[in-house]
Amino acid sequence: MRVLMTGASSFTGAWFASALLAAGHEVVALARRDPDVWEEERRRRLALLAPGLRVLGPAPFGSRAFLHCLESFGPFELLALHGAEAGDHRDPRFDVAAAVAANTRNLEGVLERAAERGTRAVLVTGSLFEAEEGDGERPLRPFNPYGRAKTLTWRRIREAAVTRGLTVGKFTLGHPVGPGEKPGLVRTVLDAWQAGELPHIRHPHLVRDFQPVDRLARAYADFAARLVTMPAGTWSLCPSGWTGTLETLVERIASAMRPRLARPCRFTMADPPEPTTEPRRRTGLHPLRLLVPDWDEPLFFDRWAADVRERAGRAAA
Repeated sequence: MRVLMTGASSFTGAWFASALLAAGHEVVALARRDPDVWEEERRRRLALLAPGLRVLGPAPFGSRAFLHCLESFGPFELLALHGAEAGDHRDPRFDVAAAVAANTRNLEGVLERAAERGTRAVLVTGSLFEAEEGDGERPLRPFNPYGRAKTLTWRRIREAAVTRGLTVGKFTLGHPVGPGEKPGLVRTVLDAWQAGELPHIRHPHLVRDFQPVDRLARAYADFAARLVTMPAGTWSLCPSGWTGTLETLVERIASAMRPRLARPCRFTMADPPEPTTEPRRRTGLHPLRLLVPDWDEPLFFDRWAADVRERAGRAAA
């Protein structure tokens, strides 16, 4: 099938685009910014994971340039909406209204044009940060303003797509981890270990869902291919990888990384844990071990460790 995708230059987006290409699909990626002005890490990630991927931009969602690409390079059986306004998603000042407006700009026009040109389905990437996603403490409230923006974005897209007779799917992410991971807890911990430092876990009691990104990407590509064959309506997949407290999840990674990084890979934990407004427990629903049973875990950690060493080498250069 032919796929028009947004957000392909992000950490998970690059892996998802790579998995789609590996499955034999044709992917055209639309970027919000001109690829010529991307930072080096973004360029390197796409070149490594999805060499030869056709990237066009600047073409923000709903813009005239976006519609031009939809018309000129289509038809596309699938519209994969992976990109979204994120910014500092943990910032309480995150502008929910502005994010929703950017994520759904000219939504009706995009979907009308896509449907006219043969698009069968729309695939939206969701997040466990949203309301009513995954499993955890009830009610399943959004984590933060970013989670509220994602919740409202999904509801708007779902309604608009179903109204136009399109099949609409949602693929919900937890905490993807692996080579090329974006800045955050796991990357901070790994970089500290490689540097011989002792990272600190502020909320070791929180129960979360870490998902190996290569395995997750294969589940995404499989769901995308199935989605275009499904009848009009709403379909969802909420994968689950490694679940447990942050203490146990970090220790799981440490156990695999000690021989690969040749480091002690120790860490400290806040006792008592620092206060947080986040839900104590939030995990996915559908086990990746069932969605993608033939996965090579040692190879995954080998590649991840190599990526950590390479990043440290670039930083030192």
